[in-house]
Amino acid sequence: MGKTIKLVVSDIDGTIMTGREPFPEILAEAVKDLAMRGIGFTFASGRLPCRIDPYMAAMNLKAPVIACNGTLLYDGEQIIKSRSFRIGLLRPMVRKALDLDMTVLYAVKGTEYCAKETEAVKRKRKERGTYHEIREIREEEWEKLLVDKVNIMDERERVGELEDEVLALREEVSTTHYGQRGLEIVTAGYSKATGLREIAEYLGLELGEIMAVGDNENDNEFLQIAGIGVAVANAEPDTKQWADYVTEAAGAAGVVEAITRFCV
Repeated sequence: MGKTIKLVVSDIDGTIMTGREPFPEILAEAVKDLAMRGIGFTFASGRLPCRIDPYMAAMNLKAPVIACNGTLLYDGEQIIKSRSFRIGLLRPMVRKALDLDMTVLYAVKGTEYCAKETEAVKRKRKERGTYHEIREIREEEWEKLLVDKVNIMDERERVGELEDEVLALREEVSTTHYGQRGLEIVTAGYSKATGLREIAEYLGLELGEIMAVGDNENDNEFLQIAGIGVAVANAEPDTKQWADYVTEAAGAAGVVEAITRFCV
């Protein structure tokens, strides 16, 4: 495509990793090769910093990171931008989700808590040996507790039952659906795309000098505004429509395929 790429920004879940497997060595090696050519690599993820930083440290990455789907941008220990919101905005939604025995996670200053111990939480703690601390939201906290993001999950695929609450809040928060199994909620008006614009400005780069890689609806605009937008083979069909290039390989192998093709 004739573009000189200076930075690669990739989603993590579904794009690089599909579960709790170790970070793919094939991508770690490709990232080292990028560094030798003076090309940076970083992440744009819905994850909190604590779940991104181990990968940054393992690969000695120094570029700024887009976390919490664009509402938290940071560079090492420095917070570039942080946009939290009052948990009280979601009070009807959270209460309905808990009544339906859905799992509700909320993040405060980078630490993720579980609002109630559901059957799914009990099972995950047993399987993993650990899980997020159970911390119920106290009555006095609804109007003053600031959260980075909220995740609502339901293995029975009933998240659609919260659609009325989602619509009522569409001007105050932004939501990302993960099928009928998950719903992620952040401050309205921010996304991986806004984060990418801000990171580009922070680094003095043009968007045309950045390659973005993703797989899901929260990556759509992110792929569109980058110099080269890449969807991995296992991406959602709609997301592929927003990409300049769809890889033949899935997951991390697809990310490496795009690096090999466009970052030479």
